[in-house]
Amino acid sequence: MNARLRLFVPLVLTLGLGALLWLGLGNNPYSQDEALAGRPLPAWQSDDLFGGAPIHTAALKGEPFVLNVWASWCPNCRAEHPLLGDLASAVPLYGLNYRDKGDAALAWLTEAGNPYRAVLADPDGRLALELGVYGTPETYLFTGDGTLLTRHTGLLTREVWQRQFAPLLAKARSNTASQPEVEREVEREVKRQVQESKP
Repeated sequence: MNARLRLFVPLVLTLGLGALLWLGLGNNPYSQDEALAGRPLPAWQSDDLFGGAPIHTAALKGEPFVLNVWASWCPNCRAEHPLLGDLASAVPLYGLNYRDKGDAALAWLTEAGNPYRAVLADPDGRLALELGVYGTPETYLFTGDGTLLTRHTGLLTREVWQRQFAPLLAKARSNTASQPEVEREVEREVKRQVQESKP
């Protein structure tokens, strides 16, 4: 019996660790994008990447806006940059420069063009951590009062924008419906997107 127990315990431990590893690998950050909807924008202040006065997140509020987390060293950030340039005329767009060197970020924006109304510098990643960032790029859509409507982790494409962001932005901008109706519509849209993303 003792010999069987010595064989059985390591087997159970190995299977248990394997199951935990399998479950951990199944936690896809992309599937959690909609789960964060409804969270408020964290209140923080950051240096302006361009050296202006510090920027407080309260200054971003007022109308629905997009916050894009990016870095000059990020290949997908560079790939989505032309789309952000196109979107800048349609929606207030702010940047959060994540774990980057300021001079490299400024050089990139000078070369590629600056689509952002303002860029918050986050060289140590502290602000991004409070926001719940997994990595770059990430794109967030907030209501005018700073409530998160949706987040996309990874490369933002036109298809993702049209499917995930545009409907929520249109509803958030709606002046004809009452605020509670807009919130209900946003909630229904978020639930629909969550259902569509389930396997």
